[in-house]
Amino acid sequence: MHLDSAFTGDDARFGARRRRQLREAFERALHLTRDRKADAFCVAGDLYEDAYAGKDTAEYLRRCLAEIAPTRVFLAPGNHDPFAPTSVYGQMHPLPSNVTLFDERTFRPERLADGLTLWGMGQTSALDHARALGGFACTGSGTHLLLFHGSDQEHMPPGKETIAPFSDMEISRAGAAHAMVGHFHGKLQGPHYAYPGSPEPLNISQDGEHTASIITVGDGAVNVAFEPLNSTRYVVADLDVSPYADSSSLESAIKERLASIVTSPGAIFCRLRLVGAAAPSLDPDLLTMRSEIREAYPGCDLVADFAAFDLDAIQHEGNTVRAAFVRETRSRMAAASSAAEREELATALKLGLLAFARKRLHQ
Repeated sequence: MHLDSAFTGDDARFGARRRRQLREAFERALHLTRDRKADAFCVAGDLYEDAYAGKDTAEYLRRCLAEIAPTRVFLAPGNHDPFAPTSVYGQMHPLPSNVTLFDERTFRPERLADGLTLWGMGQTSALDHARALGGFACTGSGTHLLLFHGSDQEHMPPGKETIAPFSDMEISRAGAAHAMVGHFHGKLQGPHYAYPGSPEPLNISQDGEHTASIITVGDGAVNVAFEPLNSTRYVVADLDVSPYADSSSLESAIKERLASIVTSPGAIFCRLRLVGAAAPSLDPDLLTMRSEIREAYPGCDLVADFAAFDLDAIQHEGNTVRAAFVRETRSRMAAASSAAEREELATALKLGLLAFARKRLHQ
């Protein structure tokens, strides 16, 4: 859930609205639990952001979870909400009678029904790189389910930190029929586990499905279904600037494109990338445009990613300082030893050419 996320980089009003949307998604999950007459409601970690949550969140969670009694609730803390006596989990004590908190870094059994056992494990630190199962094996007869927070080491998303790694084979080897897992923010299913994803996307990179997983167990067989939960989504779209020779025509095109995509401002967040080859006369004031877009469409952004200059033509324009600058910088880019160095040189090339042309900076 990541309740109380900071949403840094956006204004305070936008962040407050997004935090309300996270609570609304949590409440939709609780309503879904009641509507489906589920026997249990399970959270596989990152229920809240430990760095920002406090007593208000503790009381909110205590109230909401108590309201779905007698449905049982099982909480397995993750790396963003690790258990500690001073954490929000600690502040929720005494827990409602229907709530079980897995507050140790070892799997512990809870009987769900005859022949059905849930084993849960909770994180107790923000940087847990030890294997999630670590040789653990379920004991007893019947069907066994797992609930924990960790990383499927074979399907790591780009930029995602590895926390309590595991493999599908380890789940099967432990004797579990299915594992309910948290950490990845997009829906992902393996033969013996499922990530439902975060109920709401938290940033532009989270374009996967955001669901609740519905686990049904009967006669030893486990069935997994998914129910969409999100009311918000992030979109990346491109606009080719090449047809527009002046800033006013481009501004009109930007507004028209955004209006067609962001049909629900505050629920759809678009990053509009300006791409293509810009006409030599085009000189947009992107800083002002970006400010106006964020005012009209909260959470949206404008990114300049277009080619303002024909580098090949400039490089061969003759014995000019500009041509020499392009030749030298492109030569250094070709010889660069790292992606970071190439990116730095590309930025220098772009800013240098804008300075030669006395144009606005589009950074």
